[in-house]
Amino acid sequence: MRTLVPLMVLVMLLTIVAYAGAQEGAICSPSDKMTICGFLQARYSGSDSTVEDFSLRQMYVNLMGKVNENAGFVLTLATFDPNPPGHASDDIVVFNLFGTYKFTDEWSVLLGQVPTFFGLEAWQSSSQRLALERAAICEKGRTGVAADLFGFYFAHPSDRGLWVKRTGTEGQPDVYVGMCNGQFADTDADSNKNVSLDVKWTRDWGMAGVSWLDGDLKWPNDATGTWNDRKAVDVYAKYLYRTWNLQGEWADGKMLGTDRDGWYLQVSRVVEGKNYIPFVKYEEFNNVAAGVTMAEYDAIHAGVALQLDDKNQITFQITDADVTNGSTTTDDFSFGASWQTSF
Repeated sequence: MRTLVPLMVLVMLLTIVAYAGAQEGAICSPSDKMTICGFLQARYSGSDSTVEDFSLRQMYVNLMGKVNENAGFVLTLATFDPNPPGHASDDIVVFNLFGTYKFTDEWSVLLGQVPTFFGLEAWQSSSQRLALERAAICEKGRTGVAADLFGFYFAHPSDRGLWVKRTGTEGQPDVYVGMCNGQFADTDADSNKNVSLDVKWTRDWGMAGVSWLDGDLKWPNDATGTWNDRKAVDVYAKYLYRTWNLQGEWADGKMLGTDRDGWYLQVSRVVEGKNYIPFVKYEEFNNVAAGVTMAEYDAIHAGVALQLDDKNQITFQITDADVTNGSTTTDDFSFGASWQTSF
């Protein structure tokens, strides 16, 4: 497999270059088509294990350019609280930086630092999610107690690599096949590459999908780091019934030397003629090594998202969680009030 990887990348890149060269005006074409958009989330939150605090939870600025009818690029600058590992709290992070090329209406490629297509909540933008945070199995990684609650995309919901997309038609799913470093938004520590497959259906009743990834991860990515498997499978569905919205996701795999699995179920309701959406979300996360529980997270979240106008939303949420660290379980109640503005 290792000897095949450079060959596969070379063939894919040569195919892209050859096809691009065959398109009239595909290279160095002037364009004035540029889009700037993004969102900001400011928050006041606290819990039994943390102090109450005002924070700029996250801000994204997207610059999207269209070179011609076939090619484009995306640059996303962001800042978080907390920032991903390796970044200071006030750093501006290059979150996305990739190029796109469309061969046909059906086939296209993405090359660079690309946001993940894994599952639903890891793939979904934070601006689209009702709950204040992704489920623990998808991200987490930060908590007021010393428990290993690291989900499959705890460091960064992006990676550096090459993805081929087949856009579904006539009821067929969108399919993404990827080859990446597997180190999140970082350089690779060896020549082996991680591979992934994501299949996503969109229907009148909602959406569904399945994702698979296989590879390894060196963490931290320096001389002190340790190599371990990074493997996962994910299944999700989102079902719309009249004013009700039912969303669920399950993921299972290995990372950082332990088995990890988790799931969540979320119910929300869109009230006709009203500008608010109440929601309830229950989730579980398990981290097990050799049959011994390393960490667990069981939580129920309840909240309401209030749409002030088409650009501004306020979300109130409370969470009652049990956090297990080895043989010790701690009850952790938390709250959050978040304002989101989009531009």
